[in-house]
Amino acid sequence: MVPPDQHNRSRERSSLVAALLDLKFERQVTPILVRWVYLAALVVVAFGVLFALLWVWSFASWMGAAVWLAAPVVVGLGLVVLLVVRIACERVLASFHVTMGRTPSADHIPPRR
Repeated sequence: MVPPDQHNRSRERSSLVAALLDLKFERQVTPILVRWVYLAALVVVAFGVLFALLWVWSFASWMGAAVWLAAPVVVGLGLVVLLVVRIACERVLASFHVTMGRTPSADHIPPRR
């Protein structure tokens, strides 16, 4: 059995639909949306890098093997784009936590006496 948390609610992982239909505003939607945005960006960047590598392969068969030198650049740009999206998502979550009156590490700070 899972012990209840500080709000006397059982710890359950809320879905996006459940959070959107919560009329008491007890569930937060922003962390769920940020998770889905990052997952979508991960999929789009992965398909983009795969398409670009296929494009490099196509040009390498047509123009020569020297075009394969662009493959590490393509992978590196994909990683940079994914890093920028990750930083943007973390910034949204951090500003959301500050707006809600708590810091991301507020659970680990002992109360003052």
